[in-house]
Amino acid sequence: MTSNPNATHTLARWVLLLCIPPLFLLSPLYVLATPAFVRYEYHKAWFPPATVYDETERLTLAEATVHYLRSDAGPDCLWDLRAESGQEVYNPREVKHMVDVKAVMSGAFRVHGICALLALAAAIFLWRKEGGRSAVLRALYEGSAAQLALLAAVGVVAYFSFDLFFVAFHRVFFQGDSWLFAYTDSLIQLFPVPFWMDATAGLVGLAVGAAILVGGAAYLLSRRAQGT
Repeated sequence: MTSNPNATHTLARWVLLLCIPPLFLLSPLYVLATPAFVRYEYHKAWFPPATVYDETERLTLAEATVHYLRSDAGPDCLWDLRAESGQEVYNPREVKHMVDVKAVMSGAFRVHGICALLALAAAIFLWRKEGGRSAVLRALYEGSAAQLALLAAVGVVAYFSFDLFFVAFHRVFFQGDSWLFAYTDSLIQLFPVPFWMDATAGLVGLAVGAAILVGGAAYLLSRRAQGT
């Protein structure tokens, strides 16, 4: 029993198209979930100061927290964190939340890796087929257009009602009210709401830029190949 070449061609194009949005959306995590981004935020003149930690200690603890999220370290890494006073930085509720955050982030990186491999395999498969190059370019700019539409909707909600967006995001990915903390808790002291507003804006901005750049280039190349 032989496979239908047209069906295989169509499947590969759809795989490529559907992998583009998550690729663009998740790629900024490699920039934002870093100590460099934390330092960038902390050095802003208007960034809210902590009331529990001084600037140097705050940065040290925040970078250690990001290291936990981006490494293979277990929750003991968080339990072992101590303030200069000798007190534990995170309480059990905060540690539990950070474990959940790491699980969500690790899942996001896995999805990004899977999408990257699938998109690359589909693009290589199509590129070698007759008419495949135009199919690759079309999938790239159609996937980019879909990403822009999605980000436009998310961006409008986040811009005009960030609190609503923030709450909705946490209710989707975390159970109950495990993500709610007091102002004096370390997670709020180290990563206040303005930090997450900037992170969201950065993620959307980078994803939009990638979609415009890749989608625009693919569209122009497609038009040139058609001689129009």
